Order: sequence, then structure tokens, then C-alpha cells
Amino acid sequence: MNVLIVDDDVVDRMATKRVLQDSALAIDSITEATTATEGLDYATTDNYDLILLDYQLPPSNGIEVLRELRGSNESSSAIVMVSHSNDEELAVRCVEAGAQDFLMKGEVTASRLKRSILLAKERYELEQQVKKSHNQLRKLAEEDSLTGLSNRYYFDESLKHAIPRAKRENSNLVLIMIDLDRFKSINDTLGHLAGDELLKQVARRLKTPLRADDRLCRLGGDEFAILVESLTHASHIRLLVDRLLETLAEPFVIEGETIRVSASIGVATFPLCGETAVELMKGADVAMYRAKEAGRNQAQYYSRNFHEQIEKRARLETDLSKAIDDDQFILHYQPQVDVDGKRLVGIEALIRWQHPQLGMISPDEFIPIAEESNFINELGRWVIRTACAQFSHWLERFNTAEIHFSVAVNLSAKQLKDKGLIDYCRDCIEHYKIPPKRFELELTESNLVSSLDAVDTLNELAEIGVELALDDFGTGYSSLSHLKAYPFSILKIDKSFVQSAKPGQDECMLKAVCAFAKSLNYKTVAEGIETEQQHKLCAELNIDRLQGYYFGRPSEVDVIEQKWLA
Repeated sequence: MNVLIVDDDVVDRMATKRVLQDSALAIDSITEATTATEGLDYATTDNYDLILLDYQLPPSNGIEVLRELRGSNESSSAIVMVSHSNDEELAVRCVEAGAQDFLMKGEVTASRLKRSILLAKERYELEQQVKKSHNQLRKLAEEDSLTGLSNRYYFDESLKHAIPRAKRENSNLVLIMIDLDRFKSINDTLGHLAGDELLKQVARRLKTPLRADDRLCRLGGDEFAILVESLTHASHIRLLVDRLLETLAEPFVIEGETIRVSASIGVATFPLCGETAVELMKGADVAMYRAKEAGRNQAQYYSRNFHEQIEKRARLETDLSKAIDDDQFILHYQPQVDVDGKRLVGIEALIRWQHPQLGMISPDEFIPIAEESNFINELGRWVIRTACAQFSHWLERFNTAEIHFSVAVNLSAKQLKDKGLIDYCRDCIEHYKIPPKRFELELTESNLVSSLDAVDTLNELAEIGVELALDDFGTGYSSLSHLKAYPFSILKIDKSFVQSAKPGQDECMLKAVCAFAKSLNYKTVAEGIETEQQHKLCAELNIDRLQGYYFGRPSEVDVIEQKWLA
């Protein structure tokens, strides 16, 4: 047994050594330290089975030394505190501070010391067992069982403590969120065991470019997070992110199958992107979402402007579902005129959203949301019904014989999958007594490719008698075979051809598009006319209808009536 005596009193040390030598214990060595500093040096450099520690060690006391020993000494040393005092409260404090036993110096006999040492060793072993159990429980609580990385709980705790530390030290803090792209398809095709193996390999690779102090965690599923503190230069963030993407670039081999995996990465920094754990997590999450939206296999860095856009989008999605019931939508109408620009030959109905708090919202903002949330069918039906009701009102109020215009409504490609669309259009036309040929449905050309399965729907709509118009013609992916397959009777020439038409080559493009449409017997509408020169050019090309700000912006009903129907 190796024993360390820490005591500043030479007489007491001699007495203790004599007792140890007279005891029946197998003593291999006895080391003496006369100061607290010397005792700590010995204890932290060598292993001792027993440390006999004097409570009085000027200028400090034994409890302070004891606490340091317990905080730094990882050996199996049992510690017995010795003192001349018979203070029971002191004995309790020593045991609470980490001593296995407390003895009065006057009572240190061979038998008492032997018993104390044996009890101290036994108690120490029990403490180590408890500590081991605690560490095992902590490992279970903080470690991801699949990858061996830290888990969500550990990460949340680390981030919670890292932010105050960064504030105190005036240092930076970087949060990197990593989400594997299309991981679900790997699970679906190769099975969950293969997916688990992939996650373990990904975890190993992600460790490669990290520093020892960087914390890599698996938050759950295929999502990982990295907490980086005290980077010397901000540019190092991008270098680290680039290396993370590079580590995943090489194919993985799972059960003999070669698998390529990419990741979308979001980065947020403290304090620029947020000053709390919640704000920082939200910022990194938003940036990661942005990376996926931008095409995946890349990193995006959080910006407050983008975050505000995401929050606004979420609010619009929530508010959209109740906007019809709350009567928040209105239709504006834009005139289409003949080549002279004097006679109304068509009106396009355009939806607007009058949000009670956000004001007028453009369709470019809420139509994509409506399509993603499948609210577009209900919204589209509202537009059809409202436009038919308004047109019916005009037919009743004004001289029907003098009304020669038609009303057009935009149709989303997703609405073509609405099984009840055809019957709904037929019912509206019959209920409001609308001449079918005076009611038009417009479909954007770029939607043609995604709507090839909707040919039957469009053919049935044409059989009702309504006119079908192809909007933004010339900018999408349509071909002659597509045009032949679809029952369009009207081509709306995209405004880019009109607005770029100047004497020379650009003008030739507009002429070519018009000649193409006329050769196939389509009615033509020119969009985006804003100047007299553009009006003149379109009139020379004998385009059937002209539409644009030069003749009138989309306006409310009373403006249309005063200018064109009065």
C-alpha cells in the first residue's frame, strides 16, 4: 500500500508513520508532504492508495485541499482527514467535502487506523460504483445510441451554456444545421438497416474536419448539428462548411450498394443571427430550409430578411384558409381592347387579397402558397363563381346587344386535377346565364409540361363551349405536338416579346410569333403594352386583342364601368 501523509507538524507525521509501521497493513511506501502545495503536487503526479490529510494546513485548511484533490485527482486514493479537534460538525463537513473518514490525531492507533483505512477503501469503491452508474446513465441520457454522437438533449444543454459564455468572453459562436437530402428514399429502397448504417458512416465523416472542441450531435433522424466556438476569423466558417460538404461528396458503400448522399446546410452565428438559443436554432433552421429550396447540396447563411419572409409565408398560409369566409378576396379587372384601342373586347379577372393587417397582397405571394396547401381548388372556384356573377350583372345592367366582350379567368395547373371542376364551371355558366363562348379559362404555358395528364379535362371544358387561352405564350416548354393535343383557341403573347420589340431583330421575334399563331388560326392577345409605339406595332400586326397599362391597369368594378361601360 502506498500512503501519502500531508501534515505541516513533524511530530504528528512521525507519530503517524510509527502507527502505520506497527499496523498489520502491508505498507510499501510512505511519502511525506509538509505543505498543501506539496501535497497536491504529489497527489496529482503519483498514485496513492491512502492520503492522510491534516485539517490545519496554513494558510489554507484541509477542506480546501480536499476539494482540490477531489476535483483533480482521478486515482483510486482514499482520503482520511485527521485533526486535533473533536468537533463533530467539522467531521461532517470533511466527509461532505469528499473525505472517506475523519480521525482525531490523539486517537490514531494501529487498530483505529487500520479500521479507518479499510472503511475508507470500501467507501471509495462504493463511490466509484455510484460514479460509474451515474456516468452510464449520463451517457444514456446524452449519447445517441446509433451513431455514438451526442444527442439532442446534450446539444440543447451545450448551446444553452455556450451563449452566456460567448457573451462573457465577447467571442463568436456558430451553429451549423445539417440535413441529408432525400434520405427517406434510401430507407424506402434499401431498408432501415441500410439507412442506419449510412447514418453511422455519415457521422464518422462529419467528424473529420472538426476541431477537438467542436461539438457534433445527431438531433434525430437524418439531422445533425455542429456547435463551433471561438473561431479566429469569420471566413473560417465558410471553409469549415465547404469541408463538410466535401466529406460527403465521395460515394458511400452500404451492403455492396454504392450510394451518393448530399446535404443541405444552414448556418447561423451569435450574436448576429440571434441572441438566444431559440433564435439561433430558428435562424439555422431557416437557412437550412433555404438551402433545400435553392436546390440542395449546398449551404445557406441565415439573414433576418429571409427569416421575415418565411414567417410572413407561414402567417399567410394560416390566414389563407379563412380569407374566403371573411370576405377578404376581391377581383380586379383589366381591359382587353381592339386594335384601335377604343372598344372593349375582353376583360381578365385578377384576384387580389385585402388582408386586414397586411393590406393588399399580390397574387404572386399567395397563389404559390395556395397551390402547395391544396387550397387552390377552393380559391379557384371562388374566382370562377365571382367572375360569372359579375359578368351576369353587367349583362343585366347594360345593354346586352352592346356588350361584345368576354371575361377571362386564370386557371392553375393543379385545378385541372379537381374532379369537380367541369361540373362546377357548367353549373356557374348555367346559373348565371353566361354565354359559354364569352367565358374564357387561361392556363400558363409553363404549366403545360406538368399538366400533360390533364388533356381530358381541358377537352371536356372545351366541350362545354368555353374558350381556352394559353397564357405567356413563347416563354414555356410547349411544342407543336403539345399545342395540337390541347384544345386552345387563344394564344396570349408574352409581354417580353412586346416590350423588347424595337426596330430591327427584336421586332422580328414578335412578328414571327404572331405569324405562327395566325397560321394555326389562333386568336391572339398581346400583353404588356405600355407605350404608344408598342400599341402601333401590335395594331400593324393585326393582333386581335391588346392588353396592358397603356389601356388600363387592373381596376375595381366601378372604374371599369365608368370608363368602358358607361
